[in-house]
Amino acid sequence: MSGSQTPALDGVEFTYDWYERALVWLSDHGYESSSFEGDVGDGDLLLRHDVDLSPRKALEIGRIEADLGFRSTYFFLVSNPLYNVFDAVCRAVIDEIDALGHDVGVHFSTHQHWSRRPSPEELRERVTAERSALSLAAENVCDPVSFHCPPEWVIDRTFDRLATTYEPRFFSEATYVADSGQRWRESHPFDTRLSERVQLLTHPGLWGETDLPYTERVTSSIDENVGYAERLLTDQHLREKFDPPVELPEREPAADR
Repeated sequence: MSGSQTPALDGVEFTYDWYERALVWLSDHGYESSSFEGDVGDGDLLLRHDVDLSPRKALEIGRIEADLGFRSTYFFLVSNPLYNVFDAVCRAVIDEIDALGHDVGVHFSTHQHWSRRPSPEELRERVTAERSALSLAAENVCDPVSFHCPPEWVIDRTFDRLATTYEPRFFSEATYVADSGQRWRESHPFDTRLSERVQLLTHPGLWGETDLPYTERVTSSIDENVGYAERLLTDQHLREKFDPPVELPEREPAADR
């Protein structure tokens, strides 16, 4: 798709095609992709992806961005119950995302560690541990961290020796737009005047070849991951290694891949 003519962006569809047109629209309005690891200036577009549900879909979006000359950052949830960053298939996805020129970082869930607000030292220690873990699966891991379901105490705050995507320079001092819960269906991401710098957050698991509502998209991603785990168990003959054997339920195929 060429950026020579600004595409129409009426309405929102959670499809790869709509996302591609959105990137062209931003490019035609003067924005260029930047990194969370550098200085932020006028015209910078910080593309962020929190990979909650589907590494495979993250790669699909990464390819679209690379084809258009965009660079973004993919934050992987090390504590994710749906995918394993150390799995060979996920490692291959991370490697290709890195090879496409994108950054890879930690998507950190405070809720996995505390029911209270931790001290800055505790927070730094746990983030550093997960960054070290991710570095075993990814050749290059960037310093900034993206918080999963961020608690109020991380929003619009700067931490000592801990870079985050919610620092004022990326958040309150920029236009911050996010697709969390597919909220864009109610409020178009570009229906207000954008500032000179923009942080655009998407969750790749909410997107696909065709448009689907939020609950169906999440269910589809869960089915995809469970189906992969089932095939892996079968391939490794783990059923026969248990007494009694593992009984896996029959599952309907996911509606969207």
